[in-house]
Amino acid sequence: MLFWVHAAVAYLVYRGISGDSTDRSDDAPIIALFGGALLPDIVDKPLAFVLPSLPSRSVAHSVFTAALVVLIVLYVTKHRDQWEVGAAYALGYGSHLAADLIDYLFVPEETLLFLFWPVVTDYHHVETIGDLLALVRPTPYVVGQTIVTLLAVALWFGAGKPDTFTE
Repeated sequence: MLFWVHAAVAYLVYRGISGDSTDRSDDAPIIALFGGALLPDIVDKPLAFVLPSLPSRSVAHSVFTAALVVLIVLYVTKHRDQWEVGAAYALGYGSHLAADLIDYLFVPEETLLFLFWPVVTDYHHVETIGDLLALVRPTPYVVGQTIVTLLAVALWFGAGKPDTFTE
């Protein structure tokens, strides 16, 4: 899935769960949501280019890492009385991994094995920046991701975000 679509998917899931009753005066949960949704690609894509032996979905895409990171975030935010922030982060991270599973349905060489890195390391992955850019062709799958992104952006603006545009 394209990098920015993870933020869109996370926001749509968040809105679906929370409805329209979110506290518009507190952006921390949304920032945490986007942080969790984008972290796996922010970590793994550059790592794969710097360390070619690592797949482009490895460390941060692993369910083992995800569980550890989410547990730490939930622990810290609960003790700081910011449970909503931790829950939003966990939702963002989980939605990222779930959204990447959709690739398996549309991209023939994709696999679900990336979830089990480092136990399983032999699977298809993006090896170069050229491979990454090649994913942005106007295929039906990319068009679908674009529609999802536009829907999320429209809902975000409709909800009064970002606040700088509504004041």
